[in-house]
Amino acid sequence: MSRFLRTAVAAVPFIFLVACTDANKAPAEAAMKAAEAAVATLGAEATKYAPEGVAAVQKTFTAAKDLVAKQDYKGALDAASGIPAKVKEVLAAAAAKKDELTKAWNDVSAKVPAMVAAIKSRLGILQQAKKLPAGLDKAALAKANEGVASLESGFAKAADDFKGGKIAEAIAGAKDLEAKGAEIMKSIGLQ
Repeated sequence: MSRFLRTAVAAVPFIFLVACTDANKAPAEAAMKAAEAAVATLGAEATKYAPEGVAAVQKTFTAAKDLVAKQDYKGALDAASGIPAKVKEVLAAAAAKKDELTKAWNDVSAKVPAMVAAIKSRLGILQQAKKLPAGLDKAALAKANEGVASLESGFAKAADDFKGGKIAEAIAGAKDLEAKGAEIMKSIGLQ
């Protein structure tokens, strides 16, 4: 057998292998790597503030991985190529939700200390008064003092929740305190 013929016969399996390789395989693998890198950027904060978006991205990524395993490279390429853009959307939505909650916390956290200060001021005036206004007695003042202490400790807990990343819980707690503060203010004649 001639040297040329041996080389040609040896090259035939390689040519068949190359000819049988799906043209979408390399682009699909590249898209999967990009998708995997994008999915890796979805941290706890994104999961906390945009859980539906994170779940949808992870579902799409899992589906793309399954398509690669089934050697459906065109389907995998189609599924994986949109993941990085979707991840950016989810991260933006999570950041917007966190900003919205932080603004809500800032609003309510400014009100509660102001209420506490107003109540303490009014209680100080009432405790110095020789005669209490109609409808108020010492028991009502004592209850209001207890309420102020409860507001202060409750607000400290809400602030700790906020610092610990439990923004929604902190807001809910502060709003409850705001309602309790309004009741105390009404009970001592403050508007």
